[in-house]
Amino acid sequence: MSVLAFDYEDAKGNVSTREVSQWSDDGWLLTGICSSDNRRKTFRRDRIQVVHEGGDSLKPISMPQHLVDRAIAASKTRSDSLEILFTGFAKARRAELEAAAAESGMRVCKTVTMGLSFVCGGPTAGPTKLRNAQAKGVPVLDEADFLKLLETGEMPE
Repeated sequence: MSVLAFDYEDAKGNVSTREVSQWSDDGWLLTGICSSDNRRKTFRRDRIQVVHEGGDSLKPISMPQHLVDRAIAASKTRSDSLEILFTGFAKARRAELEAAAAESGMRVCKTVTMGLSFVCGGPTAGPTKLRNAQAKGVPVLDEADFLKLLETGEMPE
């Protein structure tokens, strides 16, 4: 698979050009090896402004049809907002994190559901809830990853 270059807008409204290789797309999240630091990163598809072709050639192209098809299918099975579950945090800290998530447009869940986008596990997260989420393919973040997601729109891996 070739290098995919695109313009990405982070949560603060900053737009930068990103390049990823070995990428995959589920219609909601785009994941690949980022050329700037050679680390696997995940990007929210709704924050991709323009897709480009080739590494140095930044000529805009249309979104490939298979990506469009996946996005349409994903929009039918997911809600308009990301869903997050917080577990393993002290009550006051959990309330702060839930408020930050809600303020950024996320829906806060109390249990692992089919529409869950990710889980944020704290220092006392129970293994059963985390295993249940991972079994359903739901990414598990720690607090630092969640805060980075709020700040940049990127979901660390």
